[in-house]
Amino acid sequence: MKLICINCPRGCELSVTETDGGISVEGHACPRGETYGRDEYSVPVRMVTGLVKVAGARRPLPVKTRQPVPKGKIYEITNLLANTTVLPPKSIGDVIIDNVCGTGVDIVATANYS
Repeated sequence: MKLICINCPRGCELSVTETDGGISVEGHACPRGETYGRDEYSVPVRMVTGLVKVAGARRPLPVKTRQPVPKGKIYEITNLLANTTVLPPKSIGDVIIDNVCGTGVDIVATANYS
């Protein structure tokens, strides 16, 4: 598997292969690149950002996951966000959805909304 490391501006071109002894990562310039390659190969995760409706308002509330979630859950999470409506007021960091889609990660507000 070929990857571009996104941990720093260098953008190392990684080659990740599965071997008898585990996962081999080549092309990294630092330990973070090796960790990124191993993680992306075995359990890829992403931050999810989106918008939720606010009852009685035209402007939506921006939200995000507190930590990265499994890449395979993104579609389910974004569908849930599209069908979520909250009541104001909300503050930055307020939990909007706890344990989103069984990931153990919360969706939080990223703006104040009164």
